[in-house]
Amino acid sequence: MKRVWRLLSCIRYGEVLVLQGPPVMGCVLGMGTLTTHNAILVAVFILANFLLVAHIWSLNDWADARADANDENKPSRAFTQKGVSPLAMLALSLGLLIVSLVIFAMLKAETFWIAVCLVLLGFLYSFPGLHLKSVAPFSSLPHLAGGFLHFLLGYSLFTSLDTNALQIAVAFALIFTAGHGIQEVQDHDADRHARLRTNAVVFGKRTVFWAALATFLFAYGTLWHLSAVGILPLRLGIPSLVMAVLHLACARQALKGGLSFQSVRQYRARYRVLFALLGVLVISTLFC
Repeated sequence: MKRVWRLLSCIRYGEVLVLQGPPVMGCVLGMGTLTTHNAILVAVFILANFLLVAHIWSLNDWADARADANDENKPSRAFTQKGVSPLAMLALSLGLLIVSLVIFAMLKAETFWIAVCLVLLGFLYSFPGLHLKSVAPFSSLPHLAGGFLHFLLGYSLFTSLDTNALQIAVAFALIFTAGHGIQEVQDHDADRHARLRTNAVVFGKRTVFWAALATFLFAYGTLWHLSAVGILPLRLGIPSLVMAVLHLACARQALKGGLSFQSVRQYRARYRVLFALLGVLVISTLFC
């Protein structure tokens, strides 16, 4: 039993929970009306998506085992430091995947196939031999597509995909892509030591940081525009602009910190709070 708990402790629960936001917002905007039946569907969906994202992260950790073990900023996160073998980690990842897809298959065909596409993107990004993670500038493409599909995953649960859904998904694709850029900035030193050719390593930390910040601001602008034209709830318009200003202030602090691992990590934590507030605003549309 201890071996099972040790293995489960290798799942990055914080990261997995953060990535429940876009698909849940997709569910909310797709369902329209909250009913008991819809609430049960969302609960089952969240379980399936939690397992799917846990699979993607654990596959990434398995593929990066050697680099993470040598990264002084991640000694406690490396699964090898917890007495878990690479084979066991791979088995965990595949087990999470199988259970996730079984649950998705019980929901809706359209949702299931979007989940399959997300799985394929995860393999392209992480799996040895493919490993787009270290192929700049293409390492951001799985996140661009993944952010787009992750929102549609939730939206498709209740209604067919339409033009409005695709336009909203663009905003989440931009957010995912920008977030990936900032993560690469955070991990720059370790990735360079591991000889990974990420965007931050190839083009430099500051260049990628500014590109990611511009992408974040474009995403906020997209959310404001979609609210102004009635595709998103009107209540999201002004908050999106306020969040953009707060985001700029957070970015300034990271720059003042020299884009060190710690300053960028703090920056990521702060803007994630902003997006969590955005999620709360979206969910509130079900009740008022």
